[in-house]
Amino acid sequence: MALGFYYGRTEAGEKEKREKTYAKVQEMLREFEEDFGTIQCKNLIQLNLLDPADRQKFQEMKLINRCSRFVAKSVESVRRLLIER
Repeated sequence: MALGFYYGRTEAGEKEKREKTYAKVQEMLREFEEDFGTIQCKNLIQLNLLDPADRQKFQEMKLINRCSRFVAKSVESVRRLLIER
């Protein structure tokens, strides 16, 4: 959302801004996938959080700590992409 807000278009005809935003988002996703092997939550934590049993395992295994790494990496990537312009 931050990338879209910063680089995004404010009018429908701003094709260049739209393309730049898409490129920045794709760059962020590529970096994340290179670091973690996937961008899919289910694959990152090996659990399906729609399943109550898996949600319980998530709590028991304290996987919130692992997820914090994913969020921190994403924030760092977005921060860098915002600075680059």
